[in-house]
Amino acid sequence: MHSRNPYRTPPDFIALAEAYPSLKPHITLTQNGASIDFKNEAAQRLLTEAILFRDFALRVTLPPGRLCPPVPNRLNYILWLEDVMEAVSLALREPPNRLIRGLDVGTGASAIYPLLGCRTHAHWSFTATELDEISLRCARSNVEINGLRDRIAVTPAQPDGLILAPLSDSDAVYDFTMCNPPFYSSREEVLQSAEAKELGPNAVCTGADVEMITPGGETAFVGRMVDESMQLRGKCRWFTSMLGKMSSLTDIVQSLKSKQIDNYAISEFVQGQTRRWVIAWSASDLRLPDSLSRLSHTGMQNIMPARNTLHQVLPRTASVAQVTETTRSILTSVDGLELRAAQTNQSSDALDVVAVAVRNTWSRAARRKKRDAMHEDGRIVSDPQLVCRLRLEEKPDEGGRHGGMYLVFDWLRGRDRGLFESFASHIERKVVTTLSGGVR
Repeated sequence: MHSRNPYRTPPDFIALAEAYPSLKPHITLTQNGASIDFKNEAAQRLLTEAILFRDFALRVTLPPGRLCPPVPNRLNYILWLEDVMEAVSLALREPPNRLIRGLDVGTGASAIYPLLGCRTHAHWSFTATELDEISLRCARSNVEINGLRDRIAVTPAQPDGLILAPLSDSDAVYDFTMCNPPFYSSREEVLQSAEAKELGPNAVCTGADVEMITPGGETAFVGRMVDESMQLRGKCRWFTSMLGKMSSLTDIVQSLKSKQIDNYAISEFVQGQTRRWVIAWSASDLRLPDSLSRLSHTGMQNIMPARNTLHQVLPRTASVAQVTETTRSILTSVDGLELRAAQTNQSSDALDVVAVAVRNTWSRAARRKKRDAMHEDGRIVSDPQLVCRLRLEEKPDEGGRHGGMYLVFDWLRGRDRGLFESFASHIERKVVTTLSGGVR
């Protein structure tokens, strides 16, 4: 579960029922305290309504026979996208309160992703699509009753149309797409999935076939989005989708690689015994740090993207002040390198800076050639070739003792991986040499 998700600690069901009395009849007392019967559809629906009402001031109607989204799981996706948008803003030096545009593919009756996104971020707006007529009407009603019609547009999807049609139809550039696709290819697969769970499903399945089943399953559905994104490269910064099966994740990564898309990210959302993955890809030069784009599972390394975060171990004797002063001095000595603080109001003795370079000026070859920053027609080269964040991170040590520090490089923007790696190598070598008593 995301580190900022408040439901890492289960809710107090008694207090929740006090805030939303309709839930009270479904509260049960167990040896572990109060809870509800998660295999009861009405109880599950009321729990979602109660959490949204109490914690987000959202009133929603969740019709029987349609998916009832668990709030903690859905909030994980929103929080991860929030982190992605912060990385984008840092790379592009955009204000944190800029307008964010999102596309939610298959929003469902609840329209939970747009509602959560807009309620927790005053500068977010959404276009949401929905194929099912019942869910479409309910989603529009939920948006309307919460006074968010000016920020959330719910539009009908066409069975034979583009999944990402709103991108094609709009002149605006979207910041992200999101989707919780139909997982299964048939009703038989749905039943087989339920039977395969040793202890049975943890909660009742409330979804309709139109929400859970699509020809070819989620792999085919998200695969179509990958295909469509190739024609919509400039219309969205990050395309993303949830996936429910490990095999689907492998298939989509293979599809991306077959199209020479190496700028992708994989993350994971876990709630109880439920595990979901998110896949993201971009045709832009925007990069995501490893904390947002890679998993550490050893069995999945063959499908992970290349590392965008590099670590350099620093001498244990070096203090934070020494490392900060040394690194800043070395950075300012690099010709043409622009530096800015990564965070506002940060402490002056803490190293957390963004370095921006319009070209390579640090390598020996670059220094020999002394290239200037002019095109042949005399215009200044303004687009950066590299944007990199440098920060300090404590090195973990067994036994709770101070284990030293890492100098961390996060690649935020650029298309040349070799440029990023050569920059990190140049800076870390000079920093370690200086801290070890050598000559710069």
